[in-house]
Amino acid sequence: GVLPTGCNFTQTITMARFVSLAAVAAVLASSARGTVATPQAAACPTPTSFPWCDHTKTPEERAKLIVSNLTKDEKAGLFINTAQGVSRVNWPAYNWWSEALHGVARDGLATSFPQICGVAASYNQTLWNAIGEVTSTEGRGKNNNVGGGMYHGLTFWAPNVNIFRDPRWGRGEETPGEDPTINGNYAKQFVSGMQGDESSGFLKASACLKHYAAYNEETNRQSFPAVVTAQDMEDTFLPAFEAGVTEGKASGIMCSYNAETYGEGIYGPGSDAQHGAIPSCANKGILNDLARDKWGFNGYITSDCGAVSDVQNQHGYTPNTSTTVNAVFSAGMDTDCGGYMGSKAMTGLLDDPNIASLGDKALLHLFTVQFRLGWGTPDDVVPWATYNTSVVNTPAHQELALAAAEQSLVLLKNTKGAGQLPWSKEAVKKVAVIGRNADATQNMLGNYFGTPPYIVSPKDGLGKYASTSYADGSNIDASVKLVADVDAVVLVVGLFSEGEKPADEAEGHDRTSLLLPGNQNDLIAAVATAAAAAKKPVTVVTMGGGPVDVTNVKNNSAVQALIWCGYPGQSGGDAIANAIFGATNTFGKLTLTWYPQEFTSQVSIMDMGMRPNKTSGNPGRTYRFYTGTPVFKFGEGLSYTTFESKLHVPRTVDHATIHSECDRSILRKDTSVVASVDVAVKNTGAREGDEVVQVFVAPPNAGVDGTPLQWLVAFDRVKLAQGEQTTVTVDIKSHHFTFADADGQRTTQAGEWKMWIGADQTDLQTFTVV
Repeated sequence: GVLPTGCNFTQTITMARFVSLAAVAAVLASSARGTVATPQAAACPTPTSFPWCDHTKTPEERAKLIVSNLTKDEKAGLFINTAQGVSRVNWPAYNWWSEALHGVARDGLATSFPQICGVAASYNQTLWNAIGEVTSTEGRGKNNNVGGGMYHGLTFWAPNVNIFRDPRWGRGEETPGEDPTINGNYAKQFVSGMQGDESSGFLKASACLKHYAAYNEETNRQSFPAVVTAQDMEDTFLPAFEAGVTEGKASGIMCSYNAETYGEGIYGPGSDAQHGAIPSCANKGILNDLARDKWGFNGYITSDCGAVSDVQNQHGYTPNTSTTVNAVFSAGMDTDCGGYMGSKAMTGLLDDPNIASLGDKALLHLFTVQFRLGWGTPDDVVPWATYNTSVVNTPAHQELALAAAEQSLVLLKNTKGAGQLPWSKEAVKKVAVIGRNADATQNMLGNYFGTPPYIVSPKDGLGKYASTSYADGSNIDASVKLVADVDAVVLVVGLFSEGEKPADEAEGHDRTSLLLPGNQNDLIAAVATAAAAAKKPVTVVTMGGGPVDVTNVKNNSAVQALIWCGYPGQSGGDAIANAIFGATNTFGKLTLTWYPQEFTSQVSIMDMGMRPNKTSGNPGRTYRFYTGTPVFKFGEGLSYTTFESKLHVPRTVDHATIHSECDRSILRKDTSVVASVDVAVKNTGAREGDEVVQVFVAPPNAGVDGTPLQWLVAFDRVKLAQGEQTTVTVDIKSHHFTFADADGQRTTQAGEWKMWIGADQTDLQTFTVV
C-alpha cells in the first residue's frame, strides 16, 4: 500500500486504512494500560491537591501558580535538561532531551523512517505530516511513563530545518534540503503532525525547531562566528523557522552552538576575534525580539547541549557565570542542555533579583509546556495519555516506513535501450550486488535513529526478486569476477553516516571532498567495463545525505541507471528492489544541488555567503544563486513513465499589493494571495506513476546585485494512471514575488517575470507585475 501522494490528493483508501489501524492500536493501548496513573498525572492526585492541579485553568495560569509556590532552592534545579523533581509538591523529575528526527530515536524499539534528506525528496507534504503524527504516537506509547530518564520524555528535539547551505556539511542529511520554501513547508507539516490538534487543550508531543538560526557547518561549531548578512538571514536562514513557528505552532526552539553577526545581545556585539558575532543562545535579537515578539512563538527555548558554556568559554561573549546566565535569560533562553546552569550555580545566582525575575519567566515557559502536555492532569482527560507500547511498530507504521522509502528514491539516470530500468524478473534471475553499502543495515538509518524492528538491506531486498551474489567492493578484482555468473549488476555505493565507521558525514564531521570515498569510482568503472563486455546491465545506487560528484557515473555509457536513495530506513532494501524491478514507480526529485568537485576549491565551508562573490571566488550556493554547472540540478528526477505539463498563469499580477505588504513587513503566513496558477499534468507514458510538480519564478533582474536567479514558489505530488490527467491549482501569495535587498528588507520589482515548471523549465511563461 502506498500513501496518497499529494497535498490535495483524491486517493483516500490507503490513508483510511492507515488511520483505522492507528485507531485500533489506540483503543488497545487505552484498554491495556489499566488504572495506574502516569507520573505526570500523579503529580496532582486530585484537582484540589495544589492550586495548579485544577486542569480547567489555562496552562499559563497553572504555570504561574506553581512557579510562585516554589522556593529558590527548588527552582535552582530546574534550569537544565535533567530537571530535578520537587518532592514537596509531588512534581516529577524530567529530562527535556528526547530525539525523534525520523522516528523516535535512542529509546529502543521504534519505526525508523528514511532520513529527512530522503523524506523531503518525496515532495509529499501529506507524508511529512503523517511521519510526524506516527512519531508522536510512538513517542507517547513509549514515553508516557516519564521518569526523568535520558531520551524518555515527550519534548522531542526535532525537526532540523537548517538550510543545507554547503554540500560538505556533515549534518545536512538531517534537513529537508537547500530551499527555504521546502524547509518551511516541512517544518509546518512535521510539527503539526507531531504536536497534534491542540484544540483538545493538550499537545500530543512537543516539537522543537533546531538549530536556530544560521547553523550549517560542524567545523569548530562550538566557537564558530557565522559572518552573515541581513540579506541572507532574511531570505535563506530564517524563513523555515518562521514557518515552523507561525504555521506549525512549534512549542520548542533550540538555539545553536555558533554565533551570528545578526541580531543583538544585552552586552552588545561580540569580540573582534568573533567578528562581532553574538552567540545564538545570548542573541536577544533572534530569540525574544524575533521569535517571541514578532512571530508569536509560544513555548520554551533550549540551548544545544553545551552551548551555554560556549557563550563564555568558546565565544568569549561573557567573562563569568553571572553575566552568562544574565545574557541567555535576557535573550529568551529557558533551559540549558548541560550542567552549566545546574543547581549549584543557580542557587547563588537566584539571590540576584534580576536573574531571579528572568528565571521565573523561563520557568513559566517550561511549566506551561509541561501543562500543555498534560502534566498534573488526569490521564483520562489527556487524549493520548493512555497510549502504551501497543501503538509502537504497528503494521500501519511499517507500511508508512516502506511508502516513505519508496517515495524518497530519486531516479537520476535511465538510459533507453537494453538494460534500462525497470528490469523484469523473467530476464534478470541472477544479480551481483556489489559495494560498501550493498549489505548496509545500520547505515541506512543515517543518524539520530532508534532501534527498528528489522532492517532490510539492499542485498536482501533484491534477493526477493532474484538470486544474488555479493561483494563489498573492497577487492575490485573479486567484485569483477562476480559479473560472469549473473544477468545484471547493482552497485550500491556512497557515504557512511553515524552508524558506520569511519563516518564520512556525521555530527561533528564535515566532508572535505565531494567525490565518492575510497576506491568506489575505480570499482564502478571496473565492474561496469566488465559488465559492458558481457552485455549485462548495471545500475548504480548511491546512498548518503550530502550530494556527491558522480560525473563519472553519469557519463559512463556502461552504467545504464543511477538512483539516489538517501538513507532509506528500515525498509530501504525493499524500496530499492521494488523500484529496480518495477513494482513501484514513485520516485521523488532532488531537494539539493549536486555540485562538481571543483566547488570545494572555490569557497570555504566557513564562508557563510549564499550569493556569488567575485572577490572571494564564491560561485554562489544552492540553485537560487549557484553560477556554475551542477552535476545534477535541484529538482531533477526521472520516472518510468512520461508526463506532459502545461502552465496557466495570469497575464498580470498586482504590484501595489506586493509592495504594500513588503513595506509593512507582515508575516509570510499573513500575506495576500495575488495569483492563482493552474498546472495541467497528464501521464503520457505506458504505466502509472507519480509526478512532482514544481513551480518556479524569476524576477526581471534575476542574478543582478544579489537578486536570486530563481526560486521555488509551490510544489505538489500527484499519482496518475496511464493516460490520466489532473490539474493542480496553487495560490501564489505576495511574498512569493519578493526577495531580500542588501539591508535584509523584502522588496519586489515591477516588470516582466518568468514562471515555469520543473528543473528543466518546462512551459516557461512570462507575466507582468504591474
